[in-house]
Amino acid sequence: MNKRCPTCGALYNGRRWIPKPDNQTVREYAKEGCRNATCPGCLRLERRQIEGIVTLRGSFFDRHKDEVWNLVNRVAKNKEKRNVSSRILDVAQDNGDTVIQTTDEHLAERMGKELQKAFKGNLVMKWQEGGALVRVFWERD
Repeated sequence: MNKRCPTCGALYNGRRWIPKPDNQTVREYAKEGCRNATCPGCLRLERRQIEGIVTLRGSFFDRHKDEVWNLVNRVAKNKEKRNVSSRILDVAQDNGDTVIQTTDEHLAERMGKELQKAFKGNLVMKWQEGGALVRVFWERD
C-alpha cells in the first residue's frame, strides 16, 4: 500500500520513501490510492531526535556566513533527496558559536567534510561510543 506524508509530502512506494516527488509522481500515486503516514524524517523532527551536532566557529565563519550557509544548505538538500530522514532540526547560537542539530549522523558528518574540503580550517569529529550521535566541530580564523 502506498503512503503519503501529510507534513512534507514524501511518498512511500512499498520499498522506500521518495522525498518531495514531482507532480506526475503524486498523480500516479493518487490514482492507485494512498493513505496518510508520517515519514521517518518528520517523525524524527517531532521527537526531536538529534543524531548530529555541528558547531561552526571562527572569524572566517563570521566574515563568510553566506557562503558557509549556502554550502550547509546545499549539503542538507542533497542528502534529503536520497534519505527523507536527513534533516536539519535546529540552528542556534551558543556563546558566539553556531550550532546545527541534525536528525541524521551522516548528514552532520557530510557537512563537516564538505566545509573542510571547501574552506579548509580545523575539523574534529567525535562519535559517541555505541551510539548514533556525532559531534562535528569546524573552525577557521
